[in-house]
Amino acid sequence: MYKIIHNYDWLIFDADNTLFDYDKAEKLALLNTLNDFDIGYDKNSIIDIYHKINHKIWMDFEKGLIKSQAEIKQKRTRQLFEVLQVNRDIEQFADAYLVNLSKNGHLLENALHVIQSLAKTHQMVIMTNGMTQVQRPRFKASPITQYFKHIVISEEIRYSKPSPKIFDYAFKLMEHPNKHKVMMIGDNLGSDVQGGINYGIDTIWFNPNSHKVKHQATYEVTDLLKFIKR
Repeated sequence: MYKIIHNYDWLIFDADNTLFDYDKAEKLALLNTLNDFDIGYDKNSIIDIYHKINHKIWMDFEKGLIKSQAEIKQKRTRQLFEVLQVNRDIEQFADAYLVNLSKNGHLLENALHVIQSLAKTHQMVIMTNGMTQVQRPRFKASPITQYFKHIVISEEIRYSKPSPKIFDYAFKLMEHPNKHKVMMIGDNLGSDVQGGINYGIDTIWFNPNSHKVKHQATYEVTDLLKFIKR
């Protein structure tokens, strides 16, 4: 993969679960918020319950079935309350959860080291469907973002992956490089990989758990270190 990635001048990275440990951030934010609102929960199941709710809603958003990130906040909180059979203010809980999430910017193992190395040879962009009020504080506090030339947050431009329009926006910032010299890297086959395919650029599916799934990504890697190992 080291030789392959050096055929490209620009690398577009997804953020969550590609560079940032979103699963860890989600867990910490959820438990802290539930505790802040004095809501009881089963420690053995709550994370899995919320993850399934959140994942399904984000998939619906990427398919266009949910129209805004404000709707995401409402729906996932309402569904969580229904499962837990609690009655709290949905807006207050949703906002508190996002504040807690914004405070958790843990990076995946080796992410910083890999990006520091790639920054010597490539120009890079972060492209995320995450919410602005979560991503901006995390990015500002993280040592990794200094190595990226541009950061594109879908909520700020009103287009999200896999829409070609978010790639149009990024390519304008990048001053319209040759598509053959641009690679999209991400963990999500629906938004990252399909988005890149839709736009006509090569893609890398980051698959750290080695899921056995048919896909159309140009390449697949299970370890970020593959990008810098000769």
